[in-house]
Amino acid sequence: VLCVNAPEDIQDELCLAMAQLCQPRAMDISGLALEQPELDVTNLYYEILADRPELKYAYSIQVTVEGSLLNCSLSYMPYKTGEYPADFQGAEVRDLGQLISLADDNLGSGSVPLRITDPSLEPDEMNKALQQSGGGYFSCTLNQDATAIVFAPPLGMDAGDCLQALEEADKLADSLISQLISPDMGQEEKARALYSWLCSNVEYDQRYYSDRASMPYESQTALGALRDGTAICGGYSHALKLLFEKAGIPCFNVTGIYYGENHMWNIAQIDGRWLWFDATSDRGSDGQFGYLRFALEYLDEDKYQWDDSIVQALTGSGGSGEYT
Repeated sequence: VLCVNAPEDIQDELCLAMAQLCQPRAMDISGLALEQPELDVTNLYYEILADRPELKYAYSIQVTVEGSLLNCSLSYMPYKTGEYPADFQGAEVRDLGQLISLADDNLGSGSVPLRITDPSLEPDEMNKALQQSGGGYFSCTLNQDATAIVFAPPLGMDAGDCLQALEEADKLADSLISQLISPDMGQEEKARALYSWLCSNVEYDQRYYSDRASMPYESQTALGALRDGTAICGGYSHALKLLFEKAGIPCFNVTGIYYGENHMWNIAQIDGRWLWFDATSDRGSDGQFGYLRFALEYLDEDKYQWDDSIVQALTGSGGSGEYT
């Protein structure tokens, strides 16, 4: 039994157990004045997860107190321990790319079981990667113990509505590709043709600022950009990702802050180099005098802020901001 004299002692023991994927020792809390021990210790556990999100694989805690003896039981995601049930069936996922592909292939199914085979992957990292799936229509997240991806449509829509919208956007993108792209074009030429079309043909939906309640949901998606010619940053970004990927250009959405406002833009691989694209900022330009946010090696960090760790994880890049 471990004698503890301060809440920090309990946190230290919990952290040690979580890092070692084991159960905390029983603790003697007679030297502590805890008004609601079960609640207080649970709150200490949540403080750990807030400070060290990489430990979120310890996804729940059960706290019991008998007299002065505190017992804590942690539940671990089985991908970290390897302790899947003997009869568990799930698609094997070894990296973020496979995770995204599994989500893309099962949109609208409610959930899909998976067996993550790389214990170094972090829960937050995987959930952020899953934001690349769904086209703005489906929310894709891991379930509590990371044994399944769960899909949820936005409020007021069902899975059928979302799949229909994604299919329509897909067909519109195919049509544009057939008009704008030819087999003899290089990646940079393809990217410029698609980016130019988007900047020239899609207007910003000003209702986002003037009358957000009347702005259609599609303005946040590729469908708003490709069908309606009206979008906000999410629509531009989802459309560019869809078009680039159909043209054989790897592309991801990036969420962050631009001039103090929430924003979405893209990073794409052109001829082996990861470069930045922000079609929203270049909207209205025909490119005659060049684009300000096309295929940039670096972004101005005084204007843009983003979670660089997830971008590096998705692109397999090295140091901060260096993707080329």
